[in-house]
Amino acid sequence: MNEQEKIQLQKNRKVILGIFGVPAVVILLSTILYFLVNSKTIDLGTVNNGELITPPLQFAELSLNTVSGSAFDYSAPEPKWAFTVLGDQHCINACERMLYVARQSIVALGKKMGRVRLIYVTTDGVISSSLQQRFDEEYKGLDVLSVELATLEQLFAQSGLQPLAAQRFYVIDPRGWLMMHYQVEDTQQDTLNTLGKAVVRDMKRLIK
Repeated sequence: MNEQEKIQLQKNRKVILGIFGVPAVVILLSTILYFLVNSKTIDLGTVNNGELITPPLQFAELSLNTVSGSAFDYSAPEPKWAFTVLGDQHCINACERMLYVARQSIVALGKKMGRVRLIYVTTDGVISSSLQQRFDEEYKGLDVLSVELATLEQLFAQSGLQPLAAQRFYVIDPRGWLMMHYQVEDTQQDTLNTLGKAVVRDMKRLIK
């Protein structure tokens, strides 16, 4: 093999290495980046304070009713984002705290607060008189809905999430897709303040 053939052979090897090596490196780097972002080791500036639900769940198509028994149209009077807390007829302790932080997060959105509604969903069909009084006094404009627990569990089955897990609330987009949730380990005020700030950061990116 002469010198020219050796040079050509080296060039061919480099071409082959480029063809097969570059994609392998890209895949490796993409995989590493995925795990770093997923574990929140790095932040790419995306909406990642809440946990995305994949695939999202079509909440608006459930058989939703108000506690007075009338059918509820999610898109009326206009499509909005919604912070949604799921609970029972009493909504005490962690449930009440999550409803509180959801409400305060909406208020903290400032000019964009009108783009988000607050929804409470009971699986008991009714709410207690004490809870109704609290809603009347502290949660003006709150939509109180009722849905059967079995219906919720069927909706959530594909997500692997427990719909009534403690210390959690959900985000529903204007088309009725339940697409994200927030959950905390405790309901101390400092924890809730941190959560509220994270929610507001996320929603300011989402609401255009």
